[in-house]
Amino acid sequence: MSHSTKPTLLKQTMKVGAVAVTVVASIFYIQAFSKIDPLQNLRKKGITTPDQMGIKLKDVHMVQYRGSRRVTEAKVDLAFITSDRSEYRMQGVQDGAYIAEDGKRVQFSSPHAVWRPNRRILDADKGARIWNVDMDLKTPKFRINESRNTLYIPGQFGGTFFKGSLKSNNLLYDMKEQVATVGPTHWDGNLALALQEGDKPTQKRWEFDSSKGVFRVKGDIRTWEKGTASDGEIIIQADTIEHNNKTDVVTATGHVRYFSPKANLTCEKAVIYRKEKRAVLTGSVDMLVKPKDKQTKAEIVEIPPFRPMVPLDIAKDRPDAPPTTRDPQQKKLDEDLQNPKTLRDYPMAITAAKIEYWYGKGNRHAIVTGDPQARQELPEGRWRHVWAFQAFYDGEKETLKMDSRPGQTETHLQTSLGDDILADEVTVSTKEDDEDMEAKGVKGKIYGNSDDGDVGIKPPDSIKPPKGGGLKGEIGGKGKGGGR
Repeated sequence: MSHSTKPTLLKQTMKVGAVAVTVVASIFYIQAFSKIDPLQNLRKKGITTPDQMGIKLKDVHMVQYRGSRRVTEAKVDLAFITSDRSEYRMQGVQDGAYIAEDGKRVQFSSPHAVWRPNRRILDADKGARIWNVDMDLKTPKFRINESRNTLYIPGQFGGTFFKGSLKSNNLLYDMKEQVATVGPTHWDGNLALALQEGDKPTQKRWEFDSSKGVFRVKGDIRTWEKGTASDGEIIIQADTIEHNNKTDVVTATGHVRYFSPKANLTCEKAVIYRKEKRAVLTGSVDMLVKPKDKQTKAEIVEIPPFRPMVPLDIAKDRPDAPPTTRDPQQKKLDEDLQNPKTLRDYPMAITAAKIEYWYGKGNRHAIVTGDPQARQELPEGRWRHVWAFQAFYDGEKETLKMDSRPGQTETHLQTSLGDDILADEVTVSTKEDDEDMEAKGVKGKIYGNSDDGDVGIKPPDSIKPPKGGGLKGEIGGKGKGGGR
């Protein structure tokens, strides 16, 4: 028993010793292996971090999918894909495209771009061109955020934007909703805002400057905020100018200012229907018609608000009747006040609640409603003021008709001399050097001059209708008119 036990014990001892030696040898081997650097040769070539390890591809057509939907694609001269697939670094990007969910594409090219699929962001930071059917822009850099469906361009950029030339700052474009917003902007392109039209019904090139606002595009709607627009002859300012590219309707709202060589205008809202060649102005429409010697160019100036007055207010504030004896200068000023030929020699302020104007060639006319009034201030406190229920302008015949309500005698003219005329309607010529006038249902009083020109005749005490009930010719001058 004892003889056979010793060899067995010796074998077991030898086995344990062998295992122990193997374990110890393995520990030394593992320690030695851990000191081996398998990337030593790569580090010698300058690769020091994991993001510098990856795959290089040359002359490739890269396509990125989100599920089964194609998201981005581009032809790339050189692409480097990091080992963790977190970045696709591309050089020489051509025919690049981002495809929105609705299939619409925004194309780009750039010397350098990086696609980060985990964040779903594409950055180009070394200059780029971006274009689609609405724009063709050059920018120092841009970012496309797929998760938000946005294109963002920081800083200054320029190019073609919605058929116009654009210089702007900070573009944010929602590619899904087709809404583009840019910061302070200068844009010029074809647009028709003028309330007139020449021989050829073509759009004119306009410049928009919204240095204090933004330019926004949503589908067919283009909106300029806090903008100034000019075609070189006409200037428009408004809180908001909106153009519907589909319907060709332009709407300006909020502190609308319209400056032209002949007249300046202000209102709260102007809607221009391009297809109908019709404009509707509403909300305290005030117009200042320049004297003929000042009708040279459009200038941005302060447009004084028109203070509507009723005849009773003017009657109470009317100065005393002119003195019976006047010097030649005073006589000349009084004659100018009553002479229709001087209508274009002084500014004329006009106000109304609404002006509707058709400006197409051969169909130029306007309807003025909402207590229309006109007033002229002359030297040394002289004035003339007219009221009507409504007025009609015929641009083809060049006449202005001031009308009363049916059965009413509301067309009313007063002057600082004491002239006080009522009529059913009055039609005057707007032609240059044409002072024709026709009035119906006239009654009133007119201050006149004696034949020797020295003595003024005070107007009669009561308003009496002239014989025949009508008046044609001049009011004033050498005693023409009714009520003398």
